[in-house]
Parts: sequence; structure tokens; C-alpha cells
Amino acid sequence: MYYVILFCNAIGIALMAKYVYDNERRIKEISATHDQTGKALAVFSETISTMQNTKKEFLGDSSPIPSSKVAFHAKLVHSITLGERQSVIFDHVITNAGKAYNQHTGHFTAPLDGTYFFACTFLSDGSTRLHLQMFLNSSEISKGHARSGEAASGSMNAVIYLNKGDVVNVRHFPGQGSQTIHGDWSYFTGYLL
Repeated sequence: MYYVILFCNAIGIALMAKYVYDNERRIKEISATHDQTGKALAVFSETISTMQNTKKEFLGDSSPIPSSKVAFHAKLVHSITLGERQSVIFDHVITNAGKAYNQHTGHFTAPLDGTYFFACTFLSDGSTRLHLQMFLNSSEISKGHARSGEAASGSMNAVIYLNKGDVVNVRHFPGQGSQTIHGDWSYFTGYLL
């Protein structure tokens, strides 16, 4: 009986030794994989750093490439009789990527330096002609008119470089008296090229 117990203990010790050996081998494999992952992560981090430094070398710290899109499209909901130099407030925003158009003032404020395209299409109420101007800050950049009569439409557009903070808006042309712009058929659009 003593030999049976001794034999069983010997088998138990042999099994435990194999278990310890297998676990040590697994730990070494995991450690090697971890080292490879760590090395791959270090190479990846170094690649990202190199790309960022290259971007800075070519574009400088303040890259002119926008991080977001800038575009708006707004409609005039109701007809408005305009006084001299009165701004037209296109009050129904359809698109406002970049949140640069203010539907309460009718002003587009450039969030980034760059070249922008602007367009305005409009309809007169038919009883009078309609004269509008597009302004950059305090300078006219475009103008358009619609004659009097049924379905009299007009348009204007501009491609212009803006600095961050510049303001573009549409207003009534001075010296024309009161004129009415037709709601639901008049739009103001702009976007960064």
C-alpha cells in the first residue's frame, strides 16, 4: 500500500511539473507577443509623429485646409418691402454646415480664411423693380435686379477670398425707394471652395 501511495504522489508531482512547465511556456509566448505588439505600437506612433511633422513643414501650424465643411443655403419665407440699404434676412435655413450663416441678421461670417462662392436668386413682387447688392463688410461685391412684371427674377453671385471674420450679406440698393422682394422664391447660398 505504501508503494501505491508513493506511486500516486509521484504521478501527481509529475503532472504538477508538466502544468508548471506549460504555464511558463505560455507566459513566454504571451510576453513575446506583448513585446511585438509594443514594438508595433511604437512604430505606429513614430509614423504618426512623422506625418504630423511633415504636415507642419509643408502647411505650417495653421493649415489652410479646413477641418470641417462650410456651406449654407437659406430662403426668404415671407415677402418684405425693403427700405434703402435694408439687409435682406433669409430666415429659413435649409443648410448651415459650419454654422456660419445667422438667420436672425442675414449675415454670413467666414469661419476660415479661403475662397468662397456666393449666390442670390430673387423674385420681385411684380409691381415694382427690385435692386439688390451683395456686400463684403462695407464693399459691394455683386449686384442684381429684377424688372417689374409677372415672374420677374434676378440673380447675383461672387467668388471672393475672405479672411476669417469677414461678413457677407445681401441688402437693398440705395436710391431706389421702397421695393418688395417676394418670399418663398428668394434664396441666398454660399460655400467654401
